[in-house]
Amino acid sequence: MRILITAGGTRESIDPVRFISNASSGRMGYALARAALKAGHDVTLVTAPTALKPPTGAKVICVESAAQMFTAVKEQFPKCDCLIMAAAVSDYTPANPSKTKLKKQAAKLTLELKPTVDILKWAGRHKAGSRVTGHGPRIVVGFALEDRDLRVNAERKLREKRLDMIVANAPGAIGAETSTVHIKVGRMEWSEMVNRNKATVARRIVSLVEGMATQA
Repeated sequence: MRILITAGGTRESIDPVRFISNASSGRMGYALARAALKAGHDVTLVTAPTALKPPTGAKVICVESAAQMFTAVKEQFPKCDCLIMAAAVSDYTPANPSKTKLKKQAAKLTLELKPTVDILKWAGRHKAGSRVTGHGPRIVVGFALEDRDLRVNAERKLREKRLDMIVANAPGAIGAETSTVHIKVGRMEWSEMVNRNKATVARRIVSLVEGMATQA
């Protein structure tokens, strides 16, 4: 299969030297890329800035902002069989970023933010095209970080964004070596992986994607 994976936390520029971002380490996306490569798949990794070394064998596309990631995903999506959106894409971006460095002042600074494009929702609405190396629509996998009503909110995301799989976890998973994840495939029941490292979770996700591909 040809698998498109996103990773890392996007950066939204305030001015040439400052940006809004999040605490994503990119480890999950990179673990997914390694697992997919080891399973024999072709991998394209669209990555926001991280401190990680890209896995050997993957086609790597480096981006910074949510807009740049959307552009890359739109370009690569028709060439893939499956998209796994593990990146932590910023929900908002400065409406009017400054072209020059903002000087510190005594007065308060107010930033006006505007929503970014929902890449995952876009993919869910455009997955109907046939896969490149198989039959049926493309497979779209999303992640949900929830601090309350984890399964309820994640399942809503699965349904509203027309995803094939959702992987949900709590904020404590950010940067952690091990974490508990909840996985739901389509209308199947939830499954749980308790205190597993990201490599183990990645192998499980790739295995589930392979299973969905053979059922189409």
